[in-house]
Amino acid sequence: MIERTARPLAGLANALANLVRGIYKALGTPGRYLQDFANGVWLGHPLHAVIVDVVVGAATGALLLDVLRVLFAVDGLEDAATWLVGLTFLAALGAVLTGLTDFKDTAPDSDDRSVTALHGLTNIVGSLVIGVSLLQRLGGGHDGAFWVFLIGYLVVTVGAFIGGHVVFKYGYMINRNAFARGKKAKEWTAVLPVVELPEGTPTRASLGATTLVVVRRGDVAYALKDTCSHAGGPLSEGTLDGDSIVCPWHQSAFHLADGRVRHGPAQTRQVAYRARINGDQVEVSGPME
Repeated sequence: MIERTARPLAGLANALANLVRGIYKALGTPGRYLQDFANGVWLGHPLHAVIVDVVVGAATGALLLDVLRVLFAVDGLEDAATWLVGLTFLAALGAVLTGLTDFKDTAPDSDDRSVTALHGLTNIVGSLVIGVSLLQRLGGGHDGAFWVFLIGYLVVTVGAFIGGHVVFKYGYMINRNAFARGKKAKEWTAVLPVVELPEGTPTRASLGATTLVVVRRGDVAYALKDTCSHAGGPLSEGTLDGDSIVCPWHQSAFHLADGRVRHGPAQTRQVAYRARINGDQVEVSGPME
């Protein structure tokens, strides 16, 4: 049902994602660091989810105060309710910014992009309604603001439900390696002949059923799990940027030495293996903890 409702939004969703991507690109290097902040690279966790918790928590607290005030005639709660509605609205603005930043990297013409767009548009509408309630309160119209706020709260609740659907059905913004970190190699294990590993070229290799990307720099070798933690892109088809490898799908960048995130949209460290050149073989062990 949610997918059927969202599919007519496909064109709008593609246009919106392209617009947001274009804005970040036009901002250049500052835009890249702003994107990293909004994605939650510094936090190691999607920032959007954290801010949404503030929205829901503050909104629920404000609704409780309004119910006590309007339905149970508890006096003196107007100022506290106004402050909580203000917090809700400010956090909602942050949720919109971080949500759009995550949204721009969804797959074009896909159900997950369309449903994510429905989630975002629903919450934008709910946030605007809550903003109207805030203006009413600042003007002294607390009783009328309660009913407007209640509408906004219900709309945001629907948006939150759709957001949960996006995460749990499509794995949106999760760590793609969380439940499949890769085969463990307690001893050094050969994965690739040295002659098949060109200098400075990301190359696929296999450790049992686990696919790795291996990079050679002189006599030093690096190995990461090939599946990008952000959306599952193949790092072996990516490019090198200094001491990092860049995913071809959404340009997440990971340090070769230990898999740390250099740039998002990935927030989770890439699974990394110890690697060495031993004679005519490239060997790995690990993964690193």
